[in-house]
Amino acid sequence: MKNVRSVYKKLKEVKYHYLIKFYKKYLSRVPKNCKYNYPYKISEKHEIGLCLCHQPELDLSKGIYPNLIDVCYIPEHCTDCNAFINKYTKEDIKRMFEEELKDQKIKSKKYPDICALEWVLEQSVIDIPTFNYLQKIYFFLKKLLLKRIL
Repeated sequence: MKNVRSVYKKLKEVKYHYLIKFYKKYLSRVPKNCKYNYPYKISEKHEIGLCLCHQPELDLSKGIYPNLIDVCYIPEHCTDCNAFINKYTKEDIKRMFEEELKDQKIKSKKYPDICALEWVLEQSVIDIPTFNYLQKIYFFLKKLLLKRIL
């Protein structure tokens, strides 16, 4: 990378790439992305998805009708399902992605390239002094030289 502008452009490009992956993950037709799918633990290691689209209410604390439950845990079920409604919108996904980027631990584990590019940007910003700082030095040196001359 030759300059700050190219690093910033690359950072935007990498973030966009990860956001597209996020969209693909959360907008795909798989059981976990369905509004009606409820993951139910059978044992410590196993979990199945229950489709609650025929239930009068999706609140499980009020009870369910067992005869109206479908088992849905295979992605092929979702491709043919007419009741599939995605539980995430694009705005929700973008907000989730931005929240992940705010958490430094998640960011350092899942997105090390973003961290590296941000570090490079921080170093380049630190290395370039601001105009006000240079102006203060200029006036200080000018005052110092004038005192010595007089």
